Amino acid sequence: MLAVFLAIMAKHLFFWRPLDVDRLYANSPLLMGHRGSPKTRPENTSPSFNHAVESGLSAVEIDVMATRDGKIVCSHNHDLERETDGLGYVHEMGYDDLKGVNAGIKYPELSPTPIPLLEEVIDELPEEIFLNIEIKPEKPFGLKTADLLVKLIREKNLHHRVVVSSFHPFIIWRVKFLDKGIPTAYIWSNQLVPKILRKPWFINLVHPDMLNPEAHLVTENLVSYARRKGVRLNVWTVNNYPAMIWLLKQGVDGIISDYPNLMLKAANSIKGNQ
Repeated sequence: MLAVFLAIMAKHLFFWRPLDVDRLYANSPLLMGHRGSPKTRPENTSPSFNHAVESGLSAVEIDVMATRDGKIVCSHNHDLERETDGLGYVHEMGYDDLKGVNAGIKYPELSPTPIPLLEEVIDELPEEIFLNIEIKPEKPFGLKTADLLVKLIREKNLHHRVVVSSFHPFIIWRVKFLDKGIPTAYIWSNQLVPKILRKPWFINLVHPDMLNPEAHLVTENLVSYARRKGVRLNVWTVNNYPAMIWLLKQGVDGIISDYPNLMLKAANSIKGNQ
């Protein structure tokens, strides 16, 4: 029994391979608008995602969470007070309660801007646009949004154009348990992830297909490690042009930024020097 257990553990830790997601990086690097284009439009709203695409990006990053009645909406914050004129917590409200909330209070010229359903955003964006969907659970072991998102991905046959990302390894595990064909990305951060979960070896437990580290955590060793494991490396949130250039020269696969045009400029500069 011990030998069988050790064999299973060895296979889990050392003999796993990420999904082949090369198609997403056919025009590498993959440039993703962080919450769309939040410096010009209300973040995580249809105008923001559309503006990122109109700027020339082929991918957007979207934060999502579930309402009390099981609707997936686009929002980074569980509380409404920070980015909207609403009050309370998204996960404690039904979707009908959110319909009158204005997410465009920082952009009066675009008000009112509704909090969109993820399904609406998917239907609005062109089919070729890649979606990095980050789950924002209401609690560390909250799996409700993950379950609903997997169901939506299956219903709309989105496996070819999405990745589900999260800071929480349990969400990555849950998505893979429900559907091994859905690409996943494990997000690293100094502040939001315990130190032990930021060790490169930890991905041998999580089995993500992509690794999304915070920009200042990227080193040459991390890039090399990701290459050896076959895991794609997408870096966030990179809002500084020299940093973009440095990261692209290091060979990262993707960049997530608040500034679509700046990313495009950096990527074009690198290509022009090759």
